[in-house]
Amino acid sequence: MREQEQFLHVLDRDEAERRFRAAIDAAPRGIESVTLDAALGRVLAADVVSPVDVPSFDRSNVDGFAVVSDSTFGASEEIPHCLQLSEETIHTGVVPHTVIRSGAAVSIATGGMVPRGADAVVMVEHAEVRGNELHVARAVTPGTGISFAGTDITAGETVLRLGHVLTSRDTGVLAAIGVGRIDVWRKPVVAILSTGDEIIAPGEPMQPAKVYDSNAQILADAVRELGGEPLRLGITGDNLTELRERLHRAIGSADIVLLSGGTSKGAGDLSYRAVAELRDPGIVAHGVALKPGKPICLAATRGRPVVVLPGFPTSAIFTFHEFIAPVIREQAGRGSTKRTTARTTVPARLAVKVNSEIGRTEYLLVGLVETAPTSDDPKSDVSGVSLVAYPMGQGSGSVTTFSRADGFATIGRHEEIVEAGTQIDVQLLGKELQLADLVVIGSHCIGLDYLLGVLQQRGVRSKFLAVGSTAGLAAPQGWTLSSEANAMLQASTCSIQKPTSTTCLF
Repeated sequence: MREQEQFLHVLDRDEAERRFRAAIDAAPRGIESVTLDAALGRVLAADVVSPVDVPSFDRSNVDGFAVVSDSTFGASEEIPHCLQLSEETIHTGVVPHTVIRSGAAVSIATGGMVPRGADAVVMVEHAEVRGNELHVARAVTPGTGISFAGTDITAGETVLRLGHVLTSRDTGVLAAIGVGRIDVWRKPVVAILSTGDEIIAPGEPMQPAKVYDSNAQILADAVRELGGEPLRLGITGDNLTELRERLHRAIGSADIVLLSGGTSKGAGDLSYRAVAELRDPGIVAHGVALKPGKPICLAATRGRPVVVLPGFPTSAIFTFHEFIAPVIREQAGRGSTKRTTARTTVPARLAVKVNSEIGRTEYLLVGLVETAPTSDDPKSDVSGVSLVAYPMGQGSGSVTTFSRADGFATIGRHEEIVEAGTQIDVQLLGKELQLADLVVIGSHCIGLDYLLGVLQQRGVRSKFLAVGSTAGLAAPQGWTLSSEANAMLQASTCSIQKPTSTTCLF
């Protein structure tokens, strides 16, 4: 029998990360210059200093008449002041020829350049033209109706800082100061290679004993969200020679290499064997005390991360975000951040008892439900709602559990049992939290049709959270199926708690 070489030392999560970080280079990948059209979402590689004033000239904010303000002092509708009106009309985009002195005025359009001598603009509503005279019915003070040069942005002002991720508002600022090209950090290239004879690409006909490759799509889009550039290398079957050749090609063309699948104990798991041939330093951790995600294999070569993610979707996603996502952010110039900083965390109470495994950090996917707050219940978010977290126990092989969950809680490796009612911190999974109005727990909820009818009569039409084997239950018309989960509950009550929050236990 071939000696088992894998999982000799399952490492603590923090120790695995320490070894991994010591072996890789997470610095930004270098600077490139891109056009303003391509700058959205990119990360600035240097501070941006404005070369010009914005506006670059004294500009009228209104349609009206440029004047010397002291010519209008004391003017009113009863006693208007009479000014000499110039023949020129100042439109936008032209340099005025008229010089305004006390007692004179010139017509000017919104955005027009204020002529020399003028220090205010009288709105057209407050003046009347009579031949070559202007009758002003309201006094103005210096600066009225004018944006002076540099009042928005001054030449030499730093308008955007190093490391800033450019939004549409920022590209507008860059356009306003005349920037046509901008220096940004180069996107790290992340090679993604799926492995296994059982994997087929989406779009192909389904075959017996095959599964569609969902991991590659999830990982590629997650890389984009983090500021990286995915390099899809397709699917490689269980052929060590082919896998070895593709692995080395990926290492030569990418900043990070991700293999999906082939990290467990089986004799057919070849990804580990191909990566084990790397020697600089090669594998630094194979097996981490996580649930899900124990089989992850962390390696490096010439400072490049090479990671074999578990094949099961939920395990792959969690381990990616735990170990790889922070590296991509740093290489993309988005800065060193803790794992939780990009997420919103809300407190919630655990709905049921959870049994965990001592010695492994566990990530518990949950659906969140609003409940009626009690006097001692903490406010769980800015709106003051109280939240209950229902575990979603579909397992690491579930494709839909991660996408349907509202968030996850971390259970420490020293916790064996977490009792129902315990307050936990739930990290939201990057989507807007929409609370469920109806929760169904169990396989046969007596009176469910009656409850739905009552709620619909009350105008309640929102999310529908099914927990247990009711996962196959179709959402009623007007409702949205939010999440499925799995809970072992010994209860036999079915009641309306309040008009917009119903729990059915069986």
